Amino acid sequence: MTEPGKIKILLAYDGSELALDSVRYIGEAFPQDRTKVVIFYVETKIPRSFWRMERELDFRFQSPQIRATMAQRKKKINLAMKKAAQILLDAGMPADSIHTRVHIKNQSIVQDIVEESHQGYDALVIGRRGHSRIKDFIVDALPIKLLGKIKNIPLIVVGKKPDHKNILIAFDGTREIIKAVKYMSSLISTRGCKLLLCHFQHGKDVSARPKKVALPNKMFDLPMSYFLEAGFASDQISFEIITNEKNPTHCILEKARYGDYGTIIIGRRGLTPLKRLIFNRVGNTIFQSADKHVVWIVQ
Repeated sequence: MTEPGKIKILLAYDGSELALDSVRYIGEAFPQDRTKVVIFYVETKIPRSFWRMERELDFRFQSPQIRATMAQRKKKINLAMKKAAQILLDAGMPADSIHTRVHIKNQSIVQDIVEESHQGYDALVIGRRGHSRIKDFIVDALPIKLLGKIKNIPLIVVGKKPDHKNILIAFDGTREIIKAVKYMSSLISTRGCKLLLCHFQHGKDVSARPKKVALPNKMFDLPMSYFLEAGFASDQISFEIITNEKNPTHCILEKARYGDYGTIIIGRRGLTPLKRLIFNRVGNTIFQSADKHVVWIVQ
């Protein structure tokens, strides 16, 4: 974090109306009094020099038609950034905690976002959808591409405006999910949240129906300590262990949908190239199916 007790959030924003759901999520999920947000827009159509003073423009922009088109686009981008910033202001975030940045594409949208994420941020937030619902299959590719590259901070993918207060954690006891729990507990606002840590355990009879089992004494001690230290009350936290579940991914999605859990948190292990294909199938299932949820991924 940049300052003790402060949170720095990178919002990858494309200026669309659909992307405003991710802005609203930040305003509601993170504590307004200690969160700094950088609204980061990667511009792909306007040359860097056009954002300078008009007297510095070279001959390529002397055509009135070209200049008018670029000026109109620049105005549209600035208005979109102001709209996003206003949502955060209305949510109670101080003006000096909100920063907008238009970044002219250098390498690629993905790589430029990745490089920016290395600048001391605590989380990267991105919307699931962008300019067009018809092009979801293209837009969804951006979070999936970031999934393999954002390794040191949580990647938070926001679906259609979710009721994010209830949080489902796919808890497998690994270092990655413990790290995810620690990140999440230290970042989000504790007000009104309900947390469920759900652990899937292989039973002796794999043909049997899924069932809940008694909780062990120590499995959840460390995440519980993180939650209590962050200010959560013990009655906000519950635990569940399920055995004989053949498809944990399906179970996670069902619990999220029918249990009113708007946020799903998963840990992502470091993978070999051979195993990465398998994980991407699981990741695709979650991203494509949990379109009304927020998904946190921590590696």
